[in-house]
Amino acid sequence: MLDAPPAPAPAGAGEEESTCRGIFSEFMTKVARFEELAEVGKRLLVRFQQELEYFRRPQIPSESDVMRLIVKSNCTDRMRSYLEAGCRPRCQDISNINKLRSCEDGLKDHVNKVKTLLEELEHLVKDIYGSTLRASLSALEISDLHSIDNRLTNESCFIEEKKQEAEQLDSDVSLVTIMVIVHNMLKLDYTMQEKIVQALSLKIPSSELEGYCLMWDLRPYIDDNMMHIAWKMCP
Repeated sequence: MLDAPPAPAPAGAGEEESTCRGIFSEFMTKVARFEELAEVGKRLLVRFQQELEYFRRPQIPSESDVMRLIVKSNCTDRMRSYLEAGCRPRCQDISNINKLRSCEDGLKDHVNKVKTLLEELEHLVKDIYGSTLRASLSALEISDLHSIDNRLTNESCFIEEKKQEAEQLDSDVSLVTIMVIVHNMLKLDYTMQEKIVQALSLKIPSSELEGYCLMWDLRPYIDDNMMHIAWKMCP
């Protein structure tokens, strides 16, 4: 009868470090993708604002003496047709509405993409949390296996080993903390974007839409200093 194979040795500090660093790198790659999507969404929102303001453009002010003079001196069939149409050619209105619908559809698609990306980021946070927890428990188990005699005999080696393990755990905990903070910031940013997109309509006041554009550009829930720290921790 064959002997049972020996139990696999617990993961070393180097392996755990590689795992956590790998997860963190993947997390930050997706954060970069989130930033790209936020920029795309901002451009779509600004385009929606421009198209809507163009759609709402006022008619030629007939009460203005200067405008009356210009119209009178250029009273062609084309000008008369334009004025009779309320300064809103039908073909332009149709094109304008189609562009508005395209922007709105693009923003809704943007929200769906960001939502999916946030779910992926959340899975990575859970992965690195689990990896760090396993490393902590493993370190405790290994520590318990050392007898008092061995500790006394190899006291300097034991102290150095414990020091390295503690430093590694501190590093891993720092990565987890940063990932949790960044994920929460992006989640709040996404919620803001989603609410803005849901509020868009042809009847939205210009001042309100302008405020939405400013908030999307400002991104008040994103702490630039924290993001800088996160990028600095990338390998």
